[in-house]
Amino acid sequence: MKLRHYFIWLLWRDLSLAWRNRAGVGVGLIFFILVSSLFPLAINPEPNLLSAIGVAVIWVAILLANLLSLSQIFEADWRDGSLTQLLLLPLPQSLMIAVKVFAHWLTFGVPILLLSPLIALQYQLPESAYVPLLLGLLLGTPILSALGALTSALTLGLDRSGALLALLQLPLCVPILIFGCQAVLLVLGGGSAMPALWLLLVLLLGTWFFMPYVCLLAIKQLF
Repeated sequence: MKLRHYFIWLLWRDLSLAWRNRAGVGVGLIFFILVSSLFPLAINPEPNLLSAIGVAVIWVAILLANLLSLSQIFEADWRDGSLTQLLLLPLPQSLMIAVKVFAHWLTFGVPILLLSPLIALQYQLPESAYVPLLLGLLLGTPILSALGALTSALTLGLDRSGALLALLQLPLCVPILIFGCQAVLLVLGGGSAMPALWLLLVLLLGTWFFMPYVCLLAIKQLF
C-alpha cells in the first residue's frame, strides 16, 4: 500500500470516528455558539459597544470550546490500544500525528469557520471585518489544533488531566488571540490586517513543523 493510501485511510478513519462520536464533537461547537451568543443578551445592545467586543468574544469562545474537543485527538486511541498499532503503520510516525491533528481541525476548525460569520452578525460587525476575521480563523484554528495536540500528548494517561490540559493550553494560545483580534481591529481602525495575518502564518508554519515531533516524543514516553 502506498504512502498516500495510508494517509487517506488514516484521515478517513479519524473522520469516521468523529462522526460516530458526533455528540461529543458537537459539544464544543454548541458551547461556542452558546457562549458567543449570550454576550449580546447580557450587555447594552448598543452597536458600537457590540462591534468593539465582538471579535474578542468570538476568539475567547473558540479558545474555550477548543478545550472541550482536545480529548478526541489521542485519548480514545490511547485507551483502547489503537495508538500503539497506529505507531506501527508503515508511514512516518510524525506524519501519522499530523494526519490525526488535521482530522481534528476538519471536525472543529472548519465548522467554526462556517459558524463565525453568523455569530458576527449578532455583534453588528461592519462588512469590512468579515474577511480579516475569517482569514484570522483560517490561520489561527489550525494552530489551536496543533497546540491542543501538544498539550493533549503531554497529559496523556494522567488521571483528571482536563484541568492540567487547560492550564497548559490557554497560555500558549494568547499570541493567537492577540493577533487574531488585531487583524480585525486594524481594519476597523482604517489600517491593514496583513501584519497580524503574517504573524499568524509564521506561527502556523512553526507549530505545524515542530508539533508532530514533540507530540511523538511525549507519546513514546508512555511505552
